[in-house]
Amino acid sequence: MTEKLTYRLFYLTGILTLIVSIFAEKLIIFFKPSVIISLCILYLIKAKRKNYLVIFTMLLIMVLEILTSKDFIRYFRILNILLSVYYILNIILLWKSLKKIKVQFKKIFTVQLIITMLLIMYVLFSVADLILPQVYDHKFYLFVLIACFTSFIGLCYYIYLNSKTIISSSLMVAASCFLIVNIVTALDNLYVSLEVFVLIINLLQISGQFFLIKFFIEQQNLVPVNDDYF
Repeated sequence: MTEKLTYRLFYLTGILTLIVSIFAEKLIIFFKPSVIISLCILYLIKAKRKNYLVIFTMLLIMVLEILTSKDFIRYFRILNILLSVYYILNIILLWKSLKKIKVQFKKIFTVQLIITMLLIMYVLFSVADLILPQVYDHKFYLFVLIACFTSFIGLCYYIYLNSKTIISSSLMVAASCFLIVNIVTALDNLYVSLEVFVLIINLLQISGQFFLIKFFIEQQNLVPVNDDYF
């Protein structure tokens, strides 16, 4: 399969998934996996240095999507565990970029990164407080997930702030998409359900996965920045 054909497959499956999410939400379980598969094919075709852990994480997401579509509340504990594993595996995959950029104490505690992470943590814990009455028995797994996700987001933004290529912007977009998706998914299933939430979740989930795969394809071209942030 050629690269051009793979992109067409991704666009087709993505558009069909969004249409189904609007008009036949219950059928989305049959369409969403095709988007993930098309992204796996895209990675295998375009990546010069393939890491099959990337494919594993994508297949893990596919399982998560299926379980979420079937019964979010029933599988809440399993979803939290699998999603925590997903973010841990992505942190491992991002370690290559972190080694290239190098961790520096003065660059961790920058104004931009501290403010960003404080705001993200405030939003995440505010949402957790809203949904906690519905999932109180699973609170341990929820907070483990928040810790893993916050670490993933922090790492993404650290890489973005300390690299000077456009490649890292894909990682920032992916992380931002996942942040919104996780918040809206929790609210939609455990607090207040709105039809528009389904479209937002699927649009940003597809976009986030695309940009994350795009980053992993181009990861070896990442270049660290030398300028210090205030």
